[in-house]
Amino acid sequence: MKVLAVLLSCSMGISAPLPSVQWLDRYGHPLRETGGVEGQRWQPVSLETISPWMILATLAAEDKRFFSHNGVDWQATARALWQNSSSGHIVSGGSTVTQQLVRLLEPHRKTWLGKAREAVEALWLEHRQSKRDILETYLNHVSYGHRALGVEAAAQVYFGISACDLSLAQSALLAGIPKSPARYNPVRFPADAQKRQHTVLHRLEEWGWITPGLYDAARAETPHLNSASSTFLAPHFTQYVMEREAPQNSIIPTTLDADLQKEVEGLEAAHLERLRSHRVTNAAVVVLDNASGDVLAWAGSVDFFDPTIQGQVNGVTALRQPGSALKPFIYGLAFAQGMTPATIVDDKPFFADGFMPRNYDETYHGRVRLREALACSFNIPAVILTQRLGVEAVLAQLHRFGFASLDQPAAHYGLGLALGNGEVTLLELTNAYAALARGGIWKPTHVLTKAPATQETQRVLDAQSAYQVTHILSDNAARARAFGLNSPFNLPFPIAAKTGTTKDYRDNWAIGYTPDWTIGVWVGNFDGQPMRNVSGITGAAPLFHDVALLMEKRAGSRPFPVPRQLRELDICPDSGELAGPACPTTISEVFSAKHVPKKSCRQHQEKETLTNAPPSSDGTLHIEFPVSGDVFRINPRMPRAEQALHFKATGASPETEIHWFVDGQEIPSEGRTAWWTLRPGTHQLRINTISLMSQQQQSDKKTFTVLAL
Repeated sequence: MKVLAVLLSCSMGISAPLPSVQWLDRYGHPLRETGGVEGQRWQPVSLETISPWMILATLAAEDKRFFSHNGVDWQATARALWQNSSSGHIVSGGSTVTQQLVRLLEPHRKTWLGKAREAVEALWLEHRQSKRDILETYLNHVSYGHRALGVEAAAQVYFGISACDLSLAQSALLAGIPKSPARYNPVRFPADAQKRQHTVLHRLEEWGWITPGLYDAARAETPHLNSASSTFLAPHFTQYVMEREAPQNSIIPTTLDADLQKEVEGLEAAHLERLRSHRVTNAAVVVLDNASGDVLAWAGSVDFFDPTIQGQVNGVTALRQPGSALKPFIYGLAFAQGMTPATIVDDKPFFADGFMPRNYDETYHGRVRLREALACSFNIPAVILTQRLGVEAVLAQLHRFGFASLDQPAAHYGLGLALGNGEVTLLELTNAYAALARGGIWKPTHVLTKAPATQETQRVLDAQSAYQVTHILSDNAARARAFGLNSPFNLPFPIAAKTGTTKDYRDNWAIGYTPDWTIGVWVGNFDGQPMRNVSGITGAAPLFHDVALLMEKRAGSRPFPVPRQLRELDICPDSGELAGPACPTTISEVFSAKHVPKKSCRQHQEKETLTNAPPSSDGTLHIEFPVSGDVFRINPRMPRAEQALHFKATGASPETEIHWFVDGQEIPSEGRTAWWTLRPGTHQLRINTISLMSQQQQSDKKTFTVLAL
């Protein structure tokens, strides 16, 4: 395409304005426009890509005899001279498109001398350039008001479409604006703009350029003005892209989905309104496509333009403490090194290197399998694993998962690394979970659809270990002990999810994924003020829940693919070993073929070997959990019906009937285990057994306390 202003620069000292840069979503919808001249939007286009209706309407509005004059329409000029002399001042210019172009490129004073110079330069211009080039350059340089320079910018500003798609009615409306961009601005003065539009349409029909039927149809059409005339969608995302990607041309296609972005921002605002009473002012959400690493949605704050909540802070890239959200990567490393979801750890008071971690519920849970420990996000087992693996090894694993923000040596974090005492970004965290969704393959995120690959994908965890982590994070029954069966993570399709909450309630997170997409949510305050009793499951998780439903509706979901060399075996839930014939109950567990347990349950084999008779009355049956003196706390943010203790006993033969009593009242049980809904107060737990010989025995007793805070 030729731009005449460049040719004129040699003789008139005129240069073409710099084109503005358009940032588009993945489907070509505008997100934002930057650059241009004096804050105006400008996108040059060739004459062939402009709607023919726009060309006709422009000539009808400005220059009826454009293709027959030599730069000056002497007939129109004579008429203008008569009108101006009659009134004593200039009321009609009679300027051709060529004369207007000269004035656009080199403004002249509105005097008789200025008009004469303008006419001479128009004659010279017509001698040097073709009609096509002159008309094209005019349409690319004329102002349409509303910071739109040129017809392409005008079409996008007012209608959200390209100039090639303008209808007859839209073209007539735009063609009427250059006569007076301020007066005929259809956004500010719709009545005046419509009157001018009807004048243009009338000329087209009167001169025979359109049929009466087209005229009537265009008069009846009311062009819908673009409500986002100054488009500024996803401001945090576009700002991030601009800071890192130097534009190579005037059209920048990004990976964002504008429609999804709008819906995510709406959900974010609705949830923050619900949380305001808990001293929560902000949130951030990012959605990734797992296969490509593309960023699909990026909401950096609730309101970019609200300074009272530091709205321009980008919550997707801000450094915050992740709390428990790092635990899955520690467990993944443990599985890779030979531990399994059935491995037993002892959740009891733990002190090492001056660090004494405490569980979120302020209780100890005794012997627990790693599945339950991760699903319920117990702190002490995560710290024990970090000590066994080594802080250096854990930090190195986190670096492999893309946590570049953890840039201090391992000694700086210590065992507290397991509980998120370092700072990471939501983007890093979400992309790390996307690596788990891919079966242990990490890849960089992408923000441009045509960006060259800067980093290769790499395997950071074997597929079997990654699947074991995913299997646990998607196990609703396993996390029920901590979060209840109907938590926000209980969705009607397979999804793996994890929360994170800092101990001072300054940050909480909810991250989750399906095989195809990953969602990261942060909730908190950018000024560092603590929230009022808001955890990941009550703050970030409900927003995550709704965004996940939205993504499933838009993109669908499917089961997680099971990798090869994975085994599903029955184990004893008490010992974590392969189930034996004497085990009272069994559960299914998944194992890597490399780390299948070799031994059958020794805990119950030993009891069977020692005696085949009913247990004696000297206390061989014991309550394993709880322990006398335990103190439990009712979580006021969870439904009371979903908060229960899982009593456990050991030592009775399979033939023995076991009856559980709390404060003298029998409760439903399943042999060696029983569930009891929390009730405030100090309680006594005991067991009665009845053997095959109808011998009743009162066994162990435990006393524990439940607090209601």
